Amino acid sequence: MTAIPSSPSSDRAAVRRTAPVVGRDWDRCAHRGTVVDVRTAEVLLEPRPAAPPPPWPLPGGRETRPDHACAPGSAVELEPAPPVEPAGLGFDQRGCLFHGVPERGQVQRLPWPARGEPVDLLAGPPPVSVPAPGGVGFVPVGGDPRRPLRAWALAADRDEHLFVLDGAGGTVQVLDLADGHLVRTVGFASTPLDLAVDATGRRDASVLVLTASRARPLVRLTVLSAVVEQALPAGALAGVPAGARPARLAVAPDGTPWLLLRDGPDAWVVAVGSSRSPSPLHVPGGTDLEFDGDGRLVVAGPPGSGLLTWNVGGDAPVPAVPLLARGYDGRGLARTPDGRVGYWTGTAFRAAVAERVRYSSSGTVDTRPLDSRGHGQQWGRVFVEACVPPDTRLLLGAATDDELVDPPPAGLAQLLPLHRRETGRELAWSPLPPGDRYAVYEAPVAAPPGRYLWLRLQLTGPGCTTPRVRAVRAEFPGHGLVEKLPGAYRRDPVATGFLRRYLALLDGQLTDMESRSVRRDLLLDPWSAPPELLDWLASLVGLTLDARWTERARRTVLAEAGWLFHRRGTPGGLRRLLEIYLGAPVVVLEGFRLRAAGGRVGGGEGASEPTAVVGGGSRVGGAATAVDGPAEDRPADPFRAAAHRFSVLITREVADEELVVVRDLLDLERPAHTIVDICTVGSGMRVGIGLHLELSTIVGPGSGVRPLRVGRDGALGGDGVVGRGRAGIRAGGTRLGDATVVDT
Repeated sequence: MTAIPSSPSSDRAAVRRTAPVVGRDWDRCAHRGTVVDVRTAEVLLEPRPAAPPPPWPLPGGRETRPDHACAPGSAVELEPAPPVEPAGLGFDQRGCLFHGVPERGQVQRLPWPARGEPVDLLAGPPPVSVPAPGGVGFVPVGGDPRRPLRAWALAADRDEHLFVLDGAGGTVQVLDLADGHLVRTVGFASTPLDLAVDATGRRDASVLVLTASRARPLVRLTVLSAVVEQALPAGALAGVPAGARPARLAVAPDGTPWLLLRDGPDAWVVAVGSSRSPSPLHVPGGTDLEFDGDGRLVVAGPPGSGLLTWNVGGDAPVPAVPLLARGYDGRGLARTPDGRVGYWTGTAFRAAVAERVRYSSSGTVDTRPLDSRGHGQQWGRVFVEACVPPDTRLLLGAATDDELVDPPPAGLAQLLPLHRRETGRELAWSPLPPGDRYAVYEAPVAAPPGRYLWLRLQLTGPGCTTPRVRAVRAEFPGHGLVEKLPGAYRRDPVATGFLRRYLALLDGQLTDMESRSVRRDLLLDPWSAPPELLDWLASLVGLTLDARWTERARRTVLAEAGWLFHRRGTPGGLRRLLEIYLGAPVVVLEGFRLRAAGGRVGGGEGASEPTAVVGGGSRVGGAATAVDGPAEDRPADPFRAAAHRFSVLITREVADEELVVVRDLLDLERPAHTIVDICTVGSGMRVGIGLHLELSTIVGPGSGVRPLRVGRDGALGGDGVVGRGRAGIRAGGTRLGDATVVDT
């Protein structure tokens, strides 16, 4: 019997390769009851709304459902829905919200997401009272010389210009957001209907204008350029009825324009960016469209209705989870700076949220054939990177063949469970990151040799949760432990197959040991060593790590140990140690930098060499007087008051537990003959005592004042304080000078 080598050969791990399925490879797989999340490129069970979306009421007294809804369309007699005038809605590059109010002739600018009063960009200067003879003032009678606009659509470019579509005049007004003046007014051959910014790959972001012309509906415009009509590709509107006219416009993240065309209550959504655009999407009752930050198409209906979504990355739009839009006024959508889709409720701006969903109870995904480029290839293990919550399950099936066959071999029906690796990763010395829900599961390929490998993953769940698969990696070639056994063990193919699968467990352990041996240099790197080895690594350089420190802080100390040893006990070394632990800037202020004789009077008679320090007992002007206070409290030698003393100024609030660690650190690292004081921003500041220009001044947040939102951040009388910071100068308890008291 041939013995297995006691020390694994490094050649075995070096020649093994993997065939991956990750990212957009999942789009080319066969899905049954599973979908690919377009945001994360992960496979999950197909989500469905917990309840079917309500029908959209259409003008003319009918109700209907879009084509992709769960229930078929229905016609019910209802009151006709009145038409709604569009109102512009959009954001600029700084994230400021602009809202058009056509009935008032206003374009309002509002802070978002913070609350604030709106500012009308079209408001003229306030009326000026002109004095008349006799001292009686009067105000000129007359309207604003700038006619108010009916802002049907808004779009802001990168250069701080706001394009306003005037629904009353059929023009586009370009406003300079810096000072609000009108830059230009642009007219068009056809009536303009909507605006959208196209900022993909262009230095000067242009604005697309949608007009009523079906033949040439798009016009490109910048602040100073001429109007340029953009021709549509041949057949771009094929499949859309001839009576449908352009109504709304949106630009996808890849720069493709999408149009919404309406013919009475019916609506069609079509991409017009290229000749390979998908077929038109029929959405009865659709009134507006927009794209979110993940590239999903969002279509709005009448006021008060929800929003429908589609994934448009493939050959045809795929329905996605609808969005809730409570209080939607039906006048338009806008993409927020964080990628959500928002709308106006009549009183405020709100972002839509996803509907509550339920997942399919079971689903499968079949990968494309993985090619090993060698006939009769013996495959090894399969690694599946997935998140498997409780009450869910993940099974694996495999089939092989030396030829590409369609359909795949029948061996995929044999599903086997997967084993979760103890460390959560298959890479050497690579532990699972804290908070990462994804781990690596493995199983041997239970299939005969073959060039091509097909994999099937079956996902099951209770409906409220779903497994998520991020990536799959198939290892080849498989282990050769069977070939090391006597030939008698390889005569029977059935027994050989069993031995190969059985020895795969031992091969996995040997491979892991070999990988750890080859990459043992990672143990000496503070950033790659496992957390449990940090104390051992610190002992190699004579350090004892404080368990109260965070893992990142301990790794940083180990990485900078040489520099810190070289500067131990110096102001720079102490400052760096404290900054590593606290994660905030720290100022180490030595006392000799503040020494002064004091008692001098600025501007009065006295010594020719003034040595007064603001806050050190000096007065400005007047006759020289003695310093207040008992004589024994006034040091005769300023050197003794400043020598071997320093202060540590921490630029953030520090908890009691952190303050204990800081004191222990200073007692251990500072020179033994020095005296230290610790100051934080919560202790306030006093000129000459705790505040010194260019030494201890920090520009930033003050004494901890923060906004308090009742019902979300706290309750009045509970954990919120109105009127002063949570820590800082106490009103009525601090004196400025001699006779000034800060009080409420």
